[in-house]
Amino acid sequence: MAIEGEPLKQTARETAPSRLTGWAMNSLHTLLGLTLLFVVGVNVVNAVSRYLFGISPVGADELMVYVVIWAVMIAAILSLILRSHINVNLLPLYTKGRVRHLLHVIHDGAAILACGYATYASWLFIGRIAKLGVTSMGLGLPMTVPHAALLIGFAGLTAVGALMLARDLMALIRNAPDAEAEQ
Repeated sequence: MAIEGEPLKQTARETAPSRLTGWAMNSLHTLLGLTLLFVVGVNVVNAVSRYLFGISPVGADELMVYVVIWAVMIAAILSLILRSHINVNLLPLYTKGRVRHLLHVIHDGAAILACGYATYASWLFIGRIAKLGVTSMGLGLPMTVPHAALLIGFAGLTAVGALMLARDLMALIRNAPDAEAEQ
């Protein structure tokens, strides 16, 4: 029982999911940062070997491009989860309550439609290049692998958008206070 005026202490069970989520997000940020450092390292090795030794590592440029594409698509999903993506939020910035929730619902719906369509188009494209058996010139990697980054990324964005839409619809129906406005 809490004494009046003292905040209730959260139990370990209540905070464990948020700690696990926070750890996962931090780990993913760290992994994405290390991925970009890897790309920089490949670029340095490529430049040094090319200009000092006259040797051009086969596939180094392809590798850098493919890794960056995968990193960008994974970071886009993470960015949408955290709502830290670049967006036009002038109108929601000046609204509160149900209107703000409604604007979030509209945003989520638009994201689901756009990303869902991009997912479908990526799926069709990967099917076509898989039938052709196209491989990259330097690494000999099937082109379905780099193009799968778009499929996975847009599918992830669609799924996260659907989760956010459900959350924002529930907030709209309940007329819950907006967490962003309270921060």
